[in-house]
Amino acid sequence: MTEEEARCLLLMRAVESADPAQLVLTREDRLQATSAGMAAPQRRSGRQGARAEADDEAFLVQRAQFAFARITSRFPEAGRAAARLRWPRWIDWLLPACALALGLTANELDNGRRLNILTFPLIGMVLWNLAVFASLGVNSLRRLVTGSRRSAGPNALARLLMRLAGWGQTHGASEPLRGALGQFSGDWLRYASPLTYSRASRALHLAAAALAGGVVLGMYLRALAIEYQAGWESTFLGAGTVHGLLHLVLGPASAISGIPLPGRDELLALRWSEPRPGENAGPWIHLYALTAAVFIIAPRLMLAVWHSVWVLRRSRRFPIPGAEDFYIRQLMRTARGGGGEVRVLPYSFRPPEPTCERLGTLLRRILGEGTRIRFDNPVDYGGEDEWLARFSPERELDHLVVLFNLAATPERENHGALIVGIRRRLAAHPHRIALTVLVDEAAYRDRLGRQATADGRLKERRSAWETVLGREGVHPTSVNLGEPDPAALTQLLEGALVKDPALIGGSTA
Repeated sequence: MTEEEARCLLLMRAVESADPAQLVLTREDRLQATSAGMAAPQRRSGRQGARAEADDEAFLVQRAQFAFARITSRFPEAGRAAARLRWPRWIDWLLPACALALGLTANELDNGRRLNILTFPLIGMVLWNLAVFASLGVNSLRRLVTGSRRSAGPNALARLLMRLAGWGQTHGASEPLRGALGQFSGDWLRYASPLTYSRASRALHLAAAALAGGVVLGMYLRALAIEYQAGWESTFLGAGTVHGLLHLVLGPASAISGIPLPGRDELLALRWSEPRPGENAGPWIHLYALTAAVFIIAPRLMLAVWHSVWVLRRSRRFPIPGAEDFYIRQLMRTARGGGGEVRVLPYSFRPPEPTCERLGTLLRRILGEGTRIRFDNPVDYGGEDEWLARFSPERELDHLVVLFNLAATPERENHGALIVGIRRRLAAHPHRIALTVLVDEAAYRDRLGRQATADGRLKERRSAWETVLGREGVHPTSVNLGEPDPAALTQLLEGALVKDPALIGGSTA
């Protein structure tokens, strides 16, 4: 998936996740987007392996682009937010251009006509670049030894560039679009961080090469009109130390060019305190220019090319969330014509068979006709520890629905402990799983009958369940599975299962 395609996908992922009421992207829009994705020209039904993955990608791309076009036509601020997240291309040329100009105008030849070979700015530039290369080498070696990769989180450079470019601004957007755009900015900053790092590194390497090249070019241009005399002076360094330093810095250039370096006695004669005014600086300029080319310009250009190749490959195969992501997994199963798997876990009661059939019908209506539904045997009261010891969520599991009975008094030691244990098991799962807690009111309503205090007691019991389970990080949804109005029940279940599920586990949890 290309970078632009991934941008559309991540924006749609943020919008559909942050828009449970389907105000920004309506239900009809989502269905039409899915139909457009299924009709992607690259797709071929019945393929397996890598070809099936290509089909999934074509579906995701086509669907996201269709939905993106719908949203941006109604909410132009969404398109502007996506555009702000593009890498500012002006950095690629402005930074090297400024560095080149700085190098050309730098007073690299000291004051007047004298060139002090010890204070020549290229010495400092060479030493600085060697330190940079050493740091890059140490970091690469550390990653190689430890097997670690660059952090997937946004680095400081990416955050700085985001602020400079005004990324993430959502001025003018209303809820829930503002929340979706904020989520999208954070997601993009995380996924694009390695790409941003390489683009910035490429610009910096080019700027370093341009700075050195500008210094060398400016040096030759000045020397065309003025004859510079080379020499040296120092308060602390003697001729022997200077001789060693120059051989260290300029020795490779001397060996390549054949221009000899002066000996110790010759250096003494070049000292400004001596009667001799120095010597023609031409050979020294050639040595420093060659040194800059070998130790600064060539390595920096090679690193810039390496980052350019890496950026080109990554921008064409941009990493996106995979099957571990709940949203992507749902869409991929839709593309393959299958449904997710739902486990319904009753606690301390066995729902009547008609209730199970009705709940199964509603779940398929909400999650798709291909949804596979399995009703587990009820967990006995007080047997949550034993059940948790055996509980291992399957790889294909999408939804886990825990079904409590409102007729029971909620207890943190039992009901709460079950939820805590489930959350811990799901947190260790490689894929994100939606945990939904339903509290069935049907039996309790039958018990209360037509009592005058029925509504008040129902409200008190709901509040008790919300208090106990809320302490464990979940918000139960009270439903009457015997509700005669299927539309009202469907709306409640849809809110709990699709619009606001608790997603647990996976690498992005």
